[in-house]
Order: sequence, then structure tokens, then C-alpha cells
Amino acid sequence: MTDRRKDTVFSCVMFLLAGAWTWQVLSTIPPGYGDGDIGPRAFPLAFGLILLALAALLFVTSWPPDREDLCVVAPGGKEVQLSQKIHWLPSALLLGELVLYGFLLEKLGFLIATPVVILLVMMLNLRIRSLRRLFGMSLGLTLGCWLVFEKLLGIYLASGTWIDLG
Repeated sequence: MTDRRKDTVFSCVMFLLAGAWTWQVLSTIPPGYGDGDIGPRAFPLAFGLILLALAALLFVTSWPPDREDLCVVAPGGKEVQLSQKIHWLPSALLLGELVLYGFLLEKLGFLIATPVVILLVMMLNLRIRSLRRLFGMSLGLTLGCWLVFEKLLGIYLASGTWIDLG
């Protein structure tokens, strides 16, 4: 399967997921309570609409699919065929981490689940072993998001059902 065909299939899958996401947001999350106020629906709806637009853009730019195999010219003038192998393990690992994050977010809350999952992603996916970098990124991102969303914007982040840090 060529890269263009992969992009076409991926864009169709993402378009369907974004459509389902947007439909769920519209049917389950109530709108804002005032004229012009941003309510709880604003961010998830914007995310779904942006994902729909990006999937449509990818579909348009990848159509029609190429019939030629993708080759590149290596140094020395020799043509090299690029691998068409799909790497399923990193995709499955990332999907598992996202499911774990959703589970931990409900049970432990934002302040514990976020650094744990960031540590896992950095160690397993990015293969970073520097303790300073691991803890700096996980704690820095968690603190930064907490300050921006909770304190600056006044958006309540998830509190855990097992452990509630507020």
C-alpha cells in the first residue's frame, strides 16, 4: 500500500471518528448558559470540528491514490524502495496509553494521572531514560496545564474517585 493510499484510508477513519466525536459532543454536553459565553461544550466541539477539517484536507490532498511504488534516490544514484510495512506495535501501545489515561483520570484525577501517563509515554514510546528530563517534563506539563486551565481559565479538571486532590 502506498503512502497516498494509507493517507486516504487514514483520513476516512479519522473523518468517521471525528464525526462520531462531534455528534456525541452535540448530543451529550450542554451549551453555554449566556449569550457569547463559552460553555463546557466549546473545547470538545472545537476539537471535533478541527479534526473533521484536517481529515477532509488530508483526504483531498491524498486523492487520487498513486499507482506507483514510492522510491527515493540514495546517495550514489541508487534507487531504494521505501518500506510499506505498517508498524502496529507503536500504534497499539499509544492506544493502550490513551485508554489507561482515561481510566486513571477518572479514578486518580488529573494531578496524578497526567504525570504518570507522560512518564509512560516518554519511557516506552520515546525511549527517554534521563530522570531529570522524565520528571521535569511530566511535572512541568502537569503543573503548566493545571495553572492554565484550573487557575487562569477557571476550568475544573478531573478529580479522582479513589484519590481526590482537588
